[in-house]
Amino acid sequence: MHVTFGLFLDARQGPSPTNFFNSPLVGRLGFLSLLETYLALSAPEASFAKRVAVYSGLLRAHDNGSRFYSESLQADSIGTAARLLAWRDEWRLGGWDGSAKPTHPARIQELSAIETAAAGKLPPGEAERLHLVLQALRESGPGPIKSVHLVDPPEDFPLLWRQVLDLLPAVEVRLPEPQGTGHLRAVQEQALAVLAGHPAGKLGAPPDGSILLVHALAATTAAHWLSAHNSYEPGDRLVLAEDAGDGLDVSLSATGGVNCGFEHPSQLRPALQALPLALELCWTPLDINRLLDFLTHPVGPFSRRARSTLARAVSRQPGIGGEAWTAAKAKLATGEDAQEVAEEIAFWLESERWTRNNGVPVDALIARVDRLKEAMRRRLTGESADVPSFLAAHRQCAAVQDALTEFASQGLATVLPRQVEQLVAHATPAGATNPAAVSHVGCMRSASTPAACVEAADEVVWWMPSTPTLPSPLPWSQSEVESLTQLGVQLRDPARELVSLAAQWLRPLLGARKRFVLVCPPPGAEVHPIRLLLKKLLPAIENTAFDLDTAIGSTLIASTAAALAPQPLPTPPRLVQLPQPVQLGDSAQSFTTLNELFNDPALFVLKRVAGLEPTSVLTVEEDNRLLGILAHRVFEKLFEHAAALTWSNPDAVIWFRAEAESLLQTEGAVLLMQGAGVSQQHFRKVCEGAICSLLDHLRSAGATQAQTEVAFSGTLGAVPLVGKIDLLVTLGDKRTVALDMKWRSDNYYAGLLRSGEHLQLALYSSLVEQKNGAAPTALGYFILESGALYITAADIFPKAQVRRPPEGVTVATLLDQARATWNWRKQQLDAGVIDVVPVDPPDDFKGPDGTLPVKGPNSRFDGDHLVLLGGWEQ
Repeated sequence: MHVTFGLFLDARQGPSPTNFFNSPLVGRLGFLSLLETYLALSAPEASFAKRVAVYSGLLRAHDNGSRFYSESLQADSIGTAARLLAWRDEWRLGGWDGSAKPTHPARIQELSAIETAAAGKLPPGEAERLHLVLQALRESGPGPIKSVHLVDPPEDFPLLWRQVLDLLPAVEVRLPEPQGTGHLRAVQEQALAVLAGHPAGKLGAPPDGSILLVHALAATTAAHWLSAHNSYEPGDRLVLAEDAGDGLDVSLSATGGVNCGFEHPSQLRPALQALPLALELCWTPLDINRLLDFLTHPVGPFSRRARSTLARAVSRQPGIGGEAWTAAKAKLATGEDAQEVAEEIAFWLESERWTRNNGVPVDALIARVDRLKEAMRRRLTGESADVPSFLAAHRQCAAVQDALTEFASQGLATVLPRQVEQLVAHATPAGATNPAAVSHVGCMRSASTPAACVEAADEVVWWMPSTPTLPSPLPWSQSEVESLTQLGVQLRDPARELVSLAAQWLRPLLGARKRFVLVCPPPGAEVHPIRLLLKKLLPAIENTAFDLDTAIGSTLIASTAAALAPQPLPTPPRLVQLPQPVQLGDSAQSFTTLNELFNDPALFVLKRVAGLEPTSVLTVEEDNRLLGILAHRVFEKLFEHAAALTWSNPDAVIWFRAEAESLLQTEGAVLLMQGAGVSQQHFRKVCEGAICSLLDHLRSAGATQAQTEVAFSGTLGAVPLVGKIDLLVTLGDKRTVALDMKWRSDNYYAGLLRSGEHLQLALYSSLVEQKNGAAPTALGYFILESGALYITAADIFPKAQVRRPPEGVTVATLLDQARATWNWRKQQLDAGVIDVVPVDPPDDFKGPDGTLPVKGPNSRFDGDHLVLLGGWEQ
């Protein structure tokens, strides 16, 4: 076996012309696994989360309150343990045996004491595994390995790796060399000379185009160009993309190209979000947004159908236990898996919760993680395409469970939210890859780091070099470094690492045989050192750079893409003429549907006839709409008590304060979340003031009954009509008053009454009259936030503000106008004519005499439908 070994070759991607079964290209972890396999040392790898948990216990066991880490451990136990464990691992790789002398600095002595106690307890890391490999190599030899080719200088490797290499046969250093010819090779040799400290010689612009800079204002433009370029000129091409490789793959696929398979590991992959979302449900107050995320997430502990049903209930009533929640559970109780779903709901969503300050018991957390792990294990037997996602989630759960079990064995009773988050992060520190990120047949060769570009290619494309990560300085004092050196520890040298990093940046350039293309990021991004080097070696290179945005119509662009003439957006039509009448059917109309038909028939037809609705995005928002709905529910519950009108204001406030907590938990839990305290107090204050104000008005009017959400049905001419009145008040003489309750906007609703535009109340009045035989004596609006009552008639509510409609405007005239408007719109639809009314329509959209004014659509609520009608500006 002939091994090619480099520090960063684990990040290398395929396909490769030289990577065969007996000639692997491997990095540190890959080579370590290979050695363990052939030396019979393979074993399950301990997660970093468990190692951190063990080390955290060791630190706590040795903490006497005066250690150098004592205060940090108390403030952030897991973060402190992770940092000190990283120090310890780095020292061990450098040859530290865990010892310290009395004269050494305190931090080294204290960590040495921890190291003594860690023997046999701390799961092995890379250093411990290398020690076992060293021992096995000395005893049994290198096995099938015949030679090792290093692509990095030996001094760049940690001491333990150098010791392993000393025991392997035919170890040879083969650093990347220039592969180009002609002008390209001259640039490559000059770059190596600059790296060696020689002055830079200035070369002319490449006459053969062998070095090219490509500019674009947007990454998408460059991605389309690369796809077309690869299709038009196929060949041996290597593309290096450090950060945006997955986005490049998407563009390649969308333009008919072939996926390179950039994996782009991330902790935000859906598979790795299931566990943190599930654990977020442990806390009180419950974060409703995270609850909704848990219920709508593609990966979860129980059926997606059940979670989606509950998610819709939470979106309607933000909380657990309300009417919508109960109805959703009742719907789920009818399936074949009803019992299982009920148990899952009880366990995950209706069980005990704990405060963030006190923490969650470790045993309870272990039970939740174990249950989710088992759910992920069951999913591994499903569709093969889903296995990678569920496998990553299963590994994450197993790692967190191991860490929590370790905490339990240490006697730790509870863990805090921050500790839970850190454990989850340490369970998968590298994240998870996209399961769909696989290289396809015929793809370009690819790499995600310059250090992995060790194989030559005819053309190398460096895709938008990212901001480089420079070596970090050593975190130890000079005396600590000197003491570690006395102990035989060889620490990394940041200055040497910077030189090596510069050499790695040259590898893509050195590996190009015929052409090197640098696709620059959009303007404003940091300039990568490789671009600065090219400008130093080739001062005129920017003058010959290829600007994709200005090259439309050039020979190169014309050969790979066609220039499209700009097309203006179409102008919305004045009307739509259909060949057939629009059938309205016989369904009952409401004020909402009539308002749409009267003011924008096209909107009405899209929503009510065609049945087109925008995609439903379940969300929970802390806005006036939610506050208004909750306030309506308060008054519903208030007037369910027959004696509510006889309560004093203090008694009503006491009732509300007792009722509010339950209401918010079940229907408005968003107001109980962290950060919502101001909104919650505002809601409570408004409701208390509105209750007192409304009761004062009702008592002063001699009201005997107050009904909420009263449903009525009737007709508007020949049109079936339905409505639901917010508050119907019955006075002592049996007269009634119909009120609509609004959260705020006093001036607007008072203005509707004064201008005679209160069609909604007029329709309610007609419905009451049709059912009861007598129309309400007055109509009005009650504004919750201000406690003001605006009403159309005097001498009913002494403290109400009277807003009489203009002379000649009555309920009867409004109803006549509504019937005339219906007939006009009905005639249009019968003729197949659909008016497309803009926002703020001009006078030519007015109807015949006797109809209601045409106000146009409300872009705030119907923007999605208006776009379909050509309202692009919406």
